[in-house]
Amino acid sequence: MNTDGTPTLLVAEDDPDLLELLVAALRMTGHEVLAARDGMQALALLRSRPIDLAVLDVLMPRMTGLEVVREVRADQSIVQPVLLMLSALCSRSDVRAGLIAGADDYLAKPFDLGELIDRVDVLLTERAVSVPSI
Repeated sequence: MNTDGTPTLLVAEDDPDLLELLVAALRMTGHEVLAARDGMQALALLRSRPIDLAVLDVLMPRMTGLEVVREVRADQSIVQPVLLMLSALCSRSDVRAGLIAGADDYLAKPFDLGELIDRVDVLLTERAVSVPSI
């Protein structure tokens, strides 16, 4: 979180129109939102600063969302964010693979933007409740 208590989010999506839509919608809800166009850029941002929640497309160039999740969960130097997968791959085995890799939630495309915003809010609230203040 930022010093003013605003959560920092990351959206990693290779479709430029969808990326722009997601970033704008999440900013309208009061979050600071960073954007990445591929998995490598997403991982670099996750390593560069604390991020509270990342929305990761599964199918991205250079590094998939699943690869990003595995790298983040394996690297204890990264402040561990909540990870929400977003994908057109939506079979039970796809969702299971995302959760096994370390994702906290998985949302299938096409999706309702309101549902995405609700899930982000719920996940951030759950994180705030489960992480004790120091």
